[in-house]
Amino acid sequence: MGEIDTQRVYNTLFPYYIEACAVTQYHKKGAAPGGWGGHAAIFMNGAEIDPGAGYPRLRLAAAVTDLSPADSGVGVSVNRMFTSANWVAIPGRQEFFRGGLPAGEILDESFYESAVRRAAAAGWFSGIAIRDELGRGKPQGMPLQEFVVRHSIGTDFAMNFARTAYSARLPLRREALGRVIGYLNAVNESARTRGYTWDAYTNNCSHVAHNAVAAAGVWDPKAARASGPMNVAMDVVSVVRAIALRRMSDFSFPANTFVRLYEAGNERPIDDALDAFRNHDIVRTINDGWLSTGPGALIATYPMHDAGMNRLFTAGRDPFLFSVPMLWDKEQKFRALTRTPPANATDLYTNLTHFRDRYSAALARGREKDRDADHADTDEEGFAIFADRFREQLAEDLRRTETLISDYRLLAGVAEG
Repeated sequence: MGEIDTQRVYNTLFPYYIEACAVTQYHKKGAAPGGWGGHAAIFMNGAEIDPGAGYPRLRLAAAVTDLSPADSGVGVSVNRMFTSANWVAIPGRQEFFRGGLPAGEILDESFYESAVRRAAAAGWFSGIAIRDELGRGKPQGMPLQEFVVRHSIGTDFAMNFARTAYSARLPLRREALGRVIGYLNAVNESARTRGYTWDAYTNNCSHVAHNAVAAAGVWDPKAARASGPMNVAMDVVSVVRAIALRRMSDFSFPANTFVRLYEAGNERPIDDALDAFRNHDIVRTINDGWLSTGPGALIATYPMHDAGMNRLFTAGRDPFLFSVPMLWDKEQKFRALTRTPPANATDLYTNLTHFRDRYSAALARGREKDRDADHADTDEEGFAIFADRFREQLAEDLRRTETLISDYRLLAGVAEG
């Protein structure tokens, strides 16, 4: 059997998905390192750039589009220097993550300059204005797009020149991805007409990544506020409210979004109807006809270009993670996921069989466990209706997963067993 094109197989089975990427610190050799928080970005399959908009805008790929190629998809990145756009879109995995750089090539000034010229010529940054104080540093005679590209490379595209990206991937239905695209277009339209001001605490790259996922119905959105001490104070108040209500605060950081999307795809309580009923995120997705915890929710690491072949950048620190010890301690989980992740979260076939077995076990529990459970403080009638819909969804997802396993075996040449 030949080598499996794992990305093509994945794209064939799950043509529509979103990835939330937590990206390490930028550190060019001989210069001070970049921001302490790292960076957040999004990659989506099933989305494409709208070429006629004149500024960064996306559209849902036509239903007949072949989304299986490994380089399919679009990356989205927020940059603090933008004033007339919130984000920029870059077509294809290779350009977004690798900048077109093959794994075995040396990253030197020559390749770096060729990547800058290619990006400037592509027009990805058309229609984007930048902060005046930064623009005043543009060398005379240099086109604005080239200047913007030089301040974007390694952050908005070609991320692996300078950074490692930790990615959590979640399959979506086509219509849910359409809602994600609608949200992203709305925030860029707002930036185009009213301006955009980035803020490290109240309106950063991770707010956009989080709220894009929220648009698909996966979780509650966060408030993105203007700069200023009063708005920071409102974010602090949101932490207290989040602890009291077991919800999310409005503070948003890249590594937290990565961990949360992994949890949404793998760890929500779908094994028991009563536990599921008490989880408002599950109730919302069931009402919308799906479960976020399911097959295809994988994590991946896109490593910074090999240090021995990287003449320009050195590794920066991991992205900042907000954690509350003894209450909401995610630091150990982030470290485990990025260093020693479980096989069912990295290998697609293991993932598929894991969810097949999990669905089967949950369905085998059946109605008797529901009758025996402690229903104190539970809406009995509402739970009964939910439990029926929940079991129907599990049964549907089990059938779908069995089909995905069969399709995987055909695509990858895996024998039965």
